[in-house]
Amino acid sequence: MAKKIDGYIKLQVPAGAANPSPPIGPALGQRGVNIMEFCKAFNAATGELEKG
Repeated sequence: MAKKIDGYIKLQVPAGAANPSPPIGPALGQRGVNIMEFCKAFNAATGELEKG
């Protein structure tokens, strides 16, 4: 069963450049998101796009 949406986080992250340092890490961490899992998934999904 899917989890209930608790809130939304708006971030502008360049393609393939997600890392756990601020501002991404703290924004995701305070919502209970697995930061490293997000960064790996985001970078994998945007890896073929133009950087920046």
